[in-house]
Amino acid sequence: MDYMKRKSREYEQLKSEWAQRANPEDLEFIRSTVLKDVLRTDRAHPYYAGPEDGPHLRALHDLLTTYAVTHPQVSYCQGMSDLASPILAVMDHEGHAFVCFCGIMKRLAANFHPDGRAMATKFAHLKLLLRHADPDFYQYLQEAGADDLFFCYRWLLLELKREFAFDDALRMLEVTWSSLPPDPPEHEVELVGPPSQVADAGFGGHRGWPVRQRHMLRPAGGGGSTFEDAVDHLATASQGPGGGGRLLRQASLDGLQQLRDNMGSRRDPLVQLPHPAALISSKSLSEPLLNSPDPLLSSFSHPDSPSSSSPPSTQEASPTGDMAVGSPLMQEVGSPKDPGKSLPPVPPMGLPPPQEFGRGNPFMLFLCLAILLEHRDHIMRNGLDYNELAMHFDRLVRKHHLGRVLRRARALFADYLQSEVWDSEEGAEATAAS
Repeated sequence: MDYMKRKSREYEQLKSEWAQRANPEDLEFIRSTVLKDVLRTDRAHPYYAGPEDGPHLRALHDLLTTYAVTHPQVSYCQGMSDLASPILAVMDHEGHAFVCFCGIMKRLAANFHPDGRAMATKFAHLKLLLRHADPDFYQYLQEAGADDLFFCYRWLLLELKREFAFDDALRMLEVTWSSLPPDPPEHEVELVGPPSQVADAGFGGHRGWPVRQRHMLRPAGGGGSTFEDAVDHLATASQGPGGGGRLLRQASLDGLQQLRDNMGSRRDPLVQLPHPAALISSKSLSEPLLNSPDPLLSSFSHPDSPSSSSPPSTQEASPTGDMAVGSPLMQEVGSPKDPGKSLPPVPPMGLPPPQEFGRGNPFMLFLCLAILLEHRDHIMRNGLDYNELAMHFDRLVRKHHLGRVLRRARALFADYLQSEVWDSEEGAEATAAS
């Protein structure tokens, strides 16, 4: 308790330093973006019900703003409020919740990195798992043009927090976290992240301020792949504050779906399309899977304004568990498909070992698999296509049956651990060493 009291005092000090750590324009942008999300996060739960200036909503806003200001390489992205909300509700103490949030973001910050590598790896692993567990269902999704599993984006980003009612989500998170290996900090939880790069002029033109370019920013020009060219065609370009690059507004998911449809039958077999890393690294396409009047709720809504204040960092994401672009696994994720032809049966494949699978959280993938298998018969019997699949699962937000999903996921996970169907030299060496 002495430790937590000391860390809480450290948090209060950091909270008082917003103006010293961010220039006025960036701070206002962060605060307004955070507030917009906080006001629609878990408001049906008694802890967050009531007036918009209630103490718990204010605590959630201040916690997330402090994190964004003290972690300029991550800043704030839509969805972080969903991760912080259950922690604050359980801890019921703003300072304690901030310490815990910093701890969980050590593991999940890569989900929000603009390069998209962490999310691309998770998509690749979920696809491998589904292909291994149910080749017939996987083949159906291939023929339906839905084997990219992009309708699972919210599941992987927030580790399924949104898919269950609030109290069920608390239980699901506890079960999932109990499956993770202990990873305590060497000394204590760090409440301040590494600084962002410093330029002569910051985002608002202030000399010496850290550069806090938003996730939506990317350099003018560049690109080169057919998919990225199409992305550029869909996105509307506008100048960002300070003129440093192009601020791409979110393209509508209708445009993305049209791109999927148009490219489906005439893809060059040498070009891997669509590629999750390419899709997710462009927030102009990944964010519509998140944004709606209720954020992260709908796969078919898109806002009119950016929803993230994170900077595109020059640092590489952690290589642990990442699949290199061009590897057989990543090629498999973006394998070309011809919707008009029946595909040959999928050969069995090995799975990554637990320390690599799902970037260190394998049980979460089995929860995703369990949800998919719960609805497998309905999907195949009714011949749902990609759009219908996405709408089907959007209607089930906060409505999945936790008991059934947990039972199925535990059984599947136990089979995976006991069968040792692992396919990784690095993982095999690590397993042997342990």
